Amino acid sequence: MKTTKKIILCMSAIALFDVSLLANETDVVKKEENIVTIVMPKVPDAPKVEALVPKVVVVENGSTKPNQTTQELLKKEEVIFSDHVAPERYAKKDASAKKIEVGDIDGGRVSAYLHAPLLSVEQVKEKLEKAGFAVLAEYKIEEKGEITSLVFSDKAMQENASKKNRGFASTLRVTVDTQNNLVNISNPIYLMRAFMQEEYDAKLAQDMLKRLRENFESLKNSEDIVKYSVLEHFQFMENMPFYKDMQVIATGTNDELLAKAKKSNKIVYEQQLSNGAFVIGVELDKRTSKFVKKIGYLNSGLLPYPILIENGEAKILEPRFYISVMYPMLKMSEFMTIATIPGAITSDCDKVFR
Repeated sequence: MKTTKKIILCMSAIALFDVSLLANETDVVKKEENIVTIVMPKVPDAPKVEALVPKVVVVENGSTKPNQTTQELLKKEEVIFSDHVAPERYAKKDASAKKIEVGDIDGGRVSAYLHAPLLSVEQVKEKLEKAGFAVLAEYKIEEKGEITSLVFSDKAMQENASKKNRGFASTLRVTVDTQNNLVNISNPIYLMRAFMQEEYDAKLAQDMLKRLRENFESLKNSEDIVKYSVLEHFQFMENMPFYKDMQVIATGTNDELLAKAKKSNKIVYEQQLSNGAFVIGVELDKRTSKFVKKIGYLNSGLLPYPILIENGEAKILEPRFYISVMYPMLKMSEFMTIATIPGAITSDCDKVFR
């Protein structure tokens, strides 16, 4: 019994010794009235490290200068900064860019006609003359006189067209259309590009367009809009004629051909070019000329039909080309309704010289 008590006392003493020893060495545990307090040891300070800045060694032509410091290098060498500026995400619109106006090429496309509010025939003639143009003809498209075609030109246009096979570009057309309540004017950029081909004079066409804009108020582009790039080689569709595919309908000297045409009493206007050629506009037979009613009077200013007398030949633009370039929005189904007209036009023009 005595031995057992001694062992228990010894064990208690050892346990107390261990706890007190742990508390003394680490200050981790303190026991007091059922409260255990944990004391975290203090984090030791990090040792201070002194950074060493390396010296710059400059190599010139194989020799080194190991003692030249960065500061010395900066003092000696000038630092040059680039003046390059990063591009903006979206380029700003150039304020000096040319303003797009009625009749101009816009986005690679151009309108065939310019539309103005309805005016009388006399008012249109006055405006054309004020703009510096001469009216060559006034032609009633249909019997009631509701649609009138005016043919106009000027000296610069005549000179420009005085080249081989370019006489068709010597005139422009205006249609006074009381049915559609508007005036329909040929756009010089469109028509001259199609008829002058690679000899097109952009400056001249732009000048004529400007004069029209200055004298006709409230102009708008027509809905007949085509790609400008196709006009030099305009074709209604594949296997259809081009500008160059003209038809020779009579031969003889220029004077002889003109004299024959005058005897037919079909000439509506006559224009002589500086190269000795003549351009005449002729009246088609009544039955033939009614085709414009089927496809619409709006662009019917293509009449009277033009004939070029040049170098002993009387030539016309292939009717399928001429109709389609003057009616660029014509659908194939609409063209089929006048399928016999191209042949009838050729026949009517041929009769002029019989």
